[in-house]
Amino acid sequence: MSNNQRTWDAAARAGLVLGGVSAAYFALNSLLSTYGASFAGGTVTALLNLVLWGVKFWLCIALLKRFMQTFAADGENVTNGGTLRFGICTALLSSLVYSAFFLAWVSFIQPDIFVDALQNAAAALPADALSQVQEILPKLPQLTFWTNLVYCFLFGTVLSLILSRNIPSQNPFDEDLQ
Repeated sequence: MSNNQRTWDAAARAGLVLGGVSAAYFALNSLLSTYGASFAGGTVTALLNLVLWGVKFWLCIALLKRFMQTFAADGENVTNGGTLRFGICTALLSSLVYSAFFLAWVSFIQPDIFVDALQNAAAALPADALSQVQEILPKLPQLTFWTNLVYCFLFGTVLSLILSRNIPSQNPFDEDLQ
Protein backbone atom coordinates (compact mmCIF):
# COMPACT_ATOMS: atom_id res chain seq x y z
CA MET A 1 0.00 0.00 0.00
CA SER A 2 1.40 3.41 -0.93
CA ASN A 3 1.92 6.12 1.64
CA ASN A 4 -0.74 8.26 -0.03
CA GLN A 5 -3.31 5.45 0.12
CA ARG A 6 -2.34 4.66 3.72
CA THR A 7 -2.80 8.33 4.63
CA TRP A 8 -6.28 8.53 3.07
CA ASP A 9 -7.39 5.19 4.55
CA ALA A 10 -6.38 6.19 8.06
CA ALA A 11 -7.79 9.71 7.58
CA ALA A 12 -11.14 8.29 6.46
CA ARG A 13 -11.50 6.30 9.65
CA ALA A 14 -10.35 9.20 11.82
CA GLY A 15 -12.57 11.63 9.89
CA LEU A 16 -15.62 9.47 10.48
CA VAL A 17 -14.96 9.38 14.21
CA LEU A 18 -14.26 13.12 14.53
CA GLY A 19 -17.18 14.07 12.29
CA GLY A 20 -19.37 11.68 14.26
CA VAL A 21 -18.38 13.31 17.56
CA SER A 22 -19.27 16.75 16.20
CA ALA A 23 -22.51 15.48 14.68
CA ALA A 24 -23.52 13.80 17.93
CA TYR A 25 -22.78 17.01 19.81
CA PHE A 26 -24.88 19.04 17.37
CA ALA A 27 -27.81 16.62 17.57
CA LEU A 28 -27.68 16.50 21.37
CA ASN A 29 -27.32 20.27 21.61
CA SER A 30 -30.18 20.85 19.18
CA LEU A 31 -32.49 18.48 21.00
CA LEU A 32 -31.48 19.95 24.34
CA SER A 33 -32.17 23.47 23.07
CA THR A 34 -35.54 22.40 21.70
CA TYR A 35 -36.77 20.29 24.61
CA GLY A 36 -34.41 21.14 27.48
CA ALA A 37 -35.95 24.48 28.39
CA SER A 38 -39.23 22.79 29.28
CA PHE A 39 -37.54 20.26 31.60
CA ALA A 40 -34.89 22.47 33.12
CA GLY A 41 -34.63 26.23 33.22
CA GLY A 42 -33.07 28.19 30.37
CA THR A 43 -30.00 28.91 32.48
CA VAL A 44 -29.48 25.23 33.24
CA THR A 45 -29.89 24.37 29.56
CA ALA A 46 -27.40 27.06 28.53
CA LEU A 47 -24.91 25.86 31.12
CA LEU A 48 -25.31 22.27 29.98
CA ASN A 49 -24.80 23.35 26.35
CA LEU A 50 -21.58 25.11 27.36
CA VAL A 51 -20.31 22.05 29.21
CA LEU A 52 -21.18 19.81 26.24
CA TRP A 53 -19.36 22.17 23.88
CA GLY A 54 -16.27 22.10 26.11
CA VAL A 55 -16.31 18.30 26.22
CA LYS A 56 -16.71 18.11 22.44
CA PHE A 57 -13.92 20.65 21.87
CA TRP A 58 -11.49 18.83 24.17
CA LEU A 59 -12.48 15.40 22.83
CA CYS A 60 -11.92 16.42 19.21
CA ILE A 61 -8.46 17.81 19.99
CA ALA A 62 -7.48 14.76 22.05
CA LEU A 63 -8.79 12.35 19.41
CA LEU A 64 -7.00 14.12 16.57
CA LYS A 65 -3.76 14.08 18.55
CA ARG A 66 -4.21 10.39 19.31
CA PHE A 67 -5.01 9.56 15.67
CA MET A 68 -1.91 11.46 14.55
CA GLN A 69 0.28 9.67 17.09
CA THR A 70 -1.10 6.29 16.01
CA PHE A 71 -0.57 7.15 12.34
CA ALA A 72 3.04 8.15 13.02
CA ALA A 73 3.74 5.08 15.16
CA ASP A 74 2.25 2.62 12.66
CA GLY A 75 4.15 3.90 9.64
CA GLU A 76 7.72 3.59 8.55
CA ASN A 77 9.75 6.76 8.25
CA VAL A 78 6.77 9.00 8.98
CA THR A 79 7.89 12.60 9.19
CA ASN A 80 6.21 15.64 10.63
CA GLY A 81 5.16 16.53 7.08
CA GLY A 82 3.50 13.14 6.65
CA THR A 83 1.68 13.58 9.93
CA LEU A 84 0.56 17.05 8.83
CA ARG A 85 -0.80 15.64 5.55
CA PHE A 86 -2.69 13.01 7.52
CA GLY A 87 -4.12 15.69 9.82
CA ILE A 88 -5.23 17.85 6.87
CA CYS A 89 -6.89 14.87 5.18
CA THR A 90 -8.61 14.01 8.45
CA ALA A 91 -9.76 17.63 8.85
CA LEU A 92 -11.21 17.63 5.33
CA LEU A 93 -13.06 14.35 5.76
CA SER A 94 -14.36 15.07 9.27
CA SER A 95 -15.59 18.51 8.21
CA LEU A 96 -17.33 16.90 5.25
CA VAL A 97 -19.04 14.33 7.52
CA TYR A 98 -20.15 16.97 10.00
CA SER A 99 -21.31 19.44 7.33
CA ALA A 100 -23.29 16.76 5.51
CA PHE A 101 -24.93 15.73 8.79
CA PHE A 102 -25.77 19.36 9.56
CA LEU A 103 -27.27 19.84 6.08
CA ALA A 104 -29.39 16.70 6.48
CA TRP A 105 -30.50 17.81 9.95
CA VAL A 106 -31.62 21.29 8.90
CA SER A 107 -33.14 20.01 5.65
CA PHE A 108 -35.05 16.98 6.88
CA ILE A 109 -35.09 16.53 10.66
CA GLN A 110 -35.59 20.12 11.82
CA PRO A 111 -36.34 22.18 8.69
CA ASP A 112 -37.87 25.05 10.66
CA ILE A 113 -34.75 25.72 12.72
CA PHE A 114 -33.88 28.89 10.79
CA VAL A 115 -37.48 30.11 10.69
CA ASP A 116 -37.71 29.69 14.48
CA ALA A 117 -34.44 31.57 14.95
CA LEU A 118 -35.67 34.36 12.69
CA GLN A 119 -38.92 34.63 14.64
CA ASN A 120 -36.96 34.95 17.88
CA ALA A 121 -34.75 37.69 16.39
CA ALA A 122 -37.48 39.48 14.41
CA ALA A 123 -38.22 41.98 17.17
CA ALA A 124 -34.59 43.13 17.26
CA LEU A 125 -34.22 43.54 13.48
CA PRO A 126 -35.27 46.56 11.46
CA ALA A 127 -37.88 45.92 8.76
CA ASP A 128 -35.44 46.15 5.84
CA ALA A 129 -32.99 43.74 7.48
CA LEU A 130 -35.85 41.35 8.24
CA SER A 131 -36.91 41.31 4.59
CA GLN A 132 -33.32 40.68 3.47
CA VAL A 133 -32.98 37.77 5.87
CA GLN A 134 -36.30 36.34 4.68
CA GLU A 135 -34.94 36.48 1.11
CA ILE A 136 -31.96 34.28 1.90
CA LEU A 137 -33.84 32.00 4.30
CA PRO A 138 -34.39 29.23 1.70
CA LYS A 139 -30.65 29.22 0.91
CA LEU A 140 -29.46 29.05 4.52
CA PRO A 141 -29.08 25.24 4.69
CA GLN A 142 -26.69 25.28 1.73
CA LEU A 143 -24.87 28.37 2.97
CA THR A 144 -24.38 26.85 6.39
CA PHE A 145 -23.13 23.63 4.79
CA TRP A 146 -20.33 25.51 3.03
CA THR A 147 -19.65 27.73 6.02
CA ASN A 148 -19.34 24.72 8.34
CA LEU A 149 -17.18 22.88 5.81
CA VAL A 150 -14.71 25.77 5.46
CA TYR A 151 -14.65 26.63 9.16
CA CYS A 152 -14.17 23.05 10.36
CA PHE A 153 -11.55 22.35 7.70
CA LEU A 154 -9.56 25.47 8.60
CA PHE A 155 -9.80 24.72 12.33
CA GLY A 156 -8.66 21.14 11.74
CA THR A 157 -5.84 22.27 9.47
CA VAL A 158 -4.51 24.78 12.02
CA LEU A 159 -4.81 22.20 14.78
CA SER A 160 -3.00 19.62 12.61
CA LEU A 161 -0.25 22.12 11.94
CA ILE A 162 0.20 22.75 15.66
CA LEU A 163 0.07 19.07 16.66
CA SER A 164 2.26 17.75 13.82
CA ARG A 165 5.24 19.80 14.96
CA ASN A 166 5.92 17.18 17.66
CA ILE A 167 4.42 14.06 16.05
CA PRO A 168 6.54 12.04 15.63
CA SER A 169 8.66 13.50 18.35
CA GLN A 170 12.15 14.24 17.20
CA ASN A 171 15.11 14.01 19.48
CA PRO A 172 18.23 15.67 18.02
CA PHE A 173 20.41 13.47 20.23
CA ASP A 174 19.12 10.23 18.71
CA GLU A 175 20.66 10.87 15.31
CA ASP A 176 24.11 9.78 14.32
CA LEU A 177 26.45 12.77 14.61
CA GLN A 178 29.01 11.58 12.07
